[in-house]
Amino acid sequence: MSLFSCPTIEAQTNRIVLTDPCFISDLHLNAESAAQAAFFVRFLNEVASAYKELVILGDFFDYWVGDDAWDSAVGLLEPLKNWASNHKLFLMHGNRDFMMGKRLCERLGATLLADPTVATLGSQRLLLSHGDLWCVNDHDYQKVRRKVRSVWWQWLVLRLPLSKRLEIANNARARSKQSKENKEAQLMDVDDKTIAEWAQKLHCDYVIHGHTHRPGSYRINDSLQRFVLADWRFSASNTFKGGFLTFENNVPVLQNFH
Repeated sequence: MSLFSCPTIEAQTNRIVLTDPCFISDLHLNAESAAQAAFFVRFLNEVASAYKELVILGDFFDYWVGDDAWDSAVGLLEPLKNWASNHKLFLMHGNRDFMMGKRLCERLGATLLADPTVATLGSQRLLLSHGDLWCVNDHDYQKVRRKVRSVWWQWLVLRLPLSKRLEIANNARARSKQSKENKEAQLMDVDDKTIAEWAQKLHCDYVIHGHTHRPGSYRINDSLQRFVLADWRFSASNTFKGGFLTFENNVPVLQNFH
């Protein structure tokens, strides 16, 4: 780890070209769960392998505390690394795994995307984001987001022992769950006006994001539609459900994976 490296300044790519993509987000995978890893590997083999690119728009992990934690998630990362050896893989930070950095992506063979990123697919321009950037009505969350994405905060945290960072992450998850329970749903959703401004400025035809756990297609105005990726759900009975988005005849299509 370089003396001045930190993930927030390592996600530099904000323009990509796609030819045959599959989009996912909000898997919230727990590195300690062999069943979750097996479900994801089945997705790689049965779905993702049919496409040329896999674009993960944040929260691949339930938490990620630094690229030196590879060994703790080897059951997830090695299959993804193998998949990326003959496909293109793109990763974007989410609100749970914003500490993914250059080292992780180099080892995976992935490209780390800035949030937002513009993707060109044929003649279409896609605006890609995790989505939390656009939850502008949740002022408390945006304040925390700015802090944890700052260079100084990440630089300091990455110098803590790995065990301490894991402890901090577990405590943060508990506080986040409590905070969500006490907030109105509208506060935690994206703001369509803000998205429309971004899309207009960057001349995009579609918006694709995750984060809200409200999968579906939403019409923003006459010329702009946003698609929300499904979150992946893992129940105690090992009943798993996920989702993904692909393009069919140049039209975005949301699909389920059970």
